[in-house]
Amino acid sequence: MSIMRKLVSTLAKRKASEIEHILNHPVEVSEEKLMSILNRHWDTVMGRKYGFDMIKTPEQFSDRVPLCDYYTLEPYLKRVHENPRGKILTSDDVIWYLQSSGSSGEPKRLPVTAAGSKDLSAGTMTTWFAWMNRNPENTRMFDGTIVTMGAPAEIDHINGIPVGYATGAMVRRLNPLFKRLMKPDEDVFNITDIELKMRAYARLLATVNVTGLQGITTLILSLVRRMQNEYGPWLVDKFKGTKHEKRLREALNDDGTLDVETLWPNLTLFTLMGIDCSPYLEWIKRTLPQASMLEMYGASEGYLGGQLVEGPGVQLLAHVNYFEFIPEEESHLKNPTVVPLSDVKMGKRYEIVITNNFGYYRYRIGDLVTFINTDPYTIAEIGRKGRIVNLAGEKLSDKHITRAMTEACRKTRAEITDYTVVGVVSEGLPHYTIAAMFQNSDVDTVDFVQSFEEAMFRINYEFAHSRETGGLGPTLLARMKTSAFEDKVKASHIQAKPNPLTTNKSILEACEIA
Repeated sequence: MSIMRKLVSTLAKRKASEIEHILNHPVEVSEEKLMSILNRHWDTVMGRKYGFDMIKTPEQFSDRVPLCDYYTLEPYLKRVHENPRGKILTSDDVIWYLQSSGSSGEPKRLPVTAAGSKDLSAGTMTTWFAWMNRNPENTRMFDGTIVTMGAPAEIDHINGIPVGYATGAMVRRLNPLFKRLMKPDEDVFNITDIELKMRAYARLLATVNVTGLQGITTLILSLVRRMQNEYGPWLVDKFKGTKHEKRLREALNDDGTLDVETLWPNLTLFTLMGIDCSPYLEWIKRTLPQASMLEMYGASEGYLGGQLVEGPGVQLLAHVNYFEFIPEEESHLKNPTVVPLSDVKMGKRYEIVITNNFGYYRYRIGDLVTFINTDPYTIAEIGRKGRIVNLAGEKLSDKHITRAMTEACRKTRAEITDYTVVGVVSEGLPHYTIAAMFQNSDVDTVDFVQSFEEAMFRINYEFAHSRETGGLGPTLLARMKTSAFEDKVKASHIQAKPNPLTTNKSILEACEIA
């Protein structure tokens, strides 16, 4: 066991009781965090306006401080950009701006302070330590290299303050103890050409003892797929005559594909973050059976949840955020009902509202979550609010799509690597087309579509009714010739998110009907 592994194991054990307290007393912990945030930032423009210093209870907080979203906060953010040390939203100076992926519109440039960054690191380490404590063998990750898929930490500046993507900026500010285990260097993060970036990562993955994969999950999935299907012969040729050639040849199959399980025998952790990965799990489990999957829930506005216990979903990180919730059926309202964490119901879907040290107070980040447990508080089916396609009264959302795709993959054993469901009106008849890329070529497309529709019938009555009455035509399946997500990255930037559901028919131009 390496010195690093021994050290991390000791730290994880010391944190066990703290993690237990967070899980067993989340409401108390969250309310303590709220009071800490208000006490820290009372002497700010926002704090003085709403009398943070007079607030003594969560009830007073919700009475005094109105809900806000990006657009109501935007005037304050502009003032922060003009005067990052002006105590507008936080008492702490701004040290960075995080550029969002723009999944719900134009990319935003959101401020980060040292206190916010510290909380983000605390949430990340809590998740890691909980995972290590579940199985002592998990600490083997620290005997090798944690490969991190990152985007540039600096792409611009606002009044001398750097602007960058979260994956790059947070790695730069990471504890040096952990940072030394992570590769590649920042020069690879800074590559914005997706082809060059992927090949740079492939060269790294062929030469180090890979024990962890983390970062931009969608790009990691794309990279693993390329390693399997495209890069094997090229890498063997690239490292011919070196000490790495033998290992690569042992992992290379006769058909030119690469067995990544053989190539990375010590892979211990695959971190999932930024998207609902449920439809991809069949492929990940079969491709990397030796890796433990760890879900995390973060945004440019903070780190919100982590998989602190075994099982599906993520637990809310009450020690770094104060949470409130809006019932899904009221999420379109300007003044909806807002419930505290203590009053949420299992099985119910809510819009999430956060307060934290990043300078967000009762902030609607635009995500919907479903509580699958309340002891501990566990959420799943994280999706964007407002992403609805309604061709014939069925009102499909991301939640419906990910559930149906997950069920179809499970029933047909399809290993999906990219997908988007497209709402189309053709010759007057609306229908949905599943644009998908599969790792396994033997998928029965008829069975897959049938499984998708059967799942959709169960979870969305209006979809079933519209299909039965002829209001919706049969669902079709089109195979992607190239990854729609990778095309999106090329057209925009290295950090982006896929769309599970859209009406943009251009995706189908690069597909062939199965």
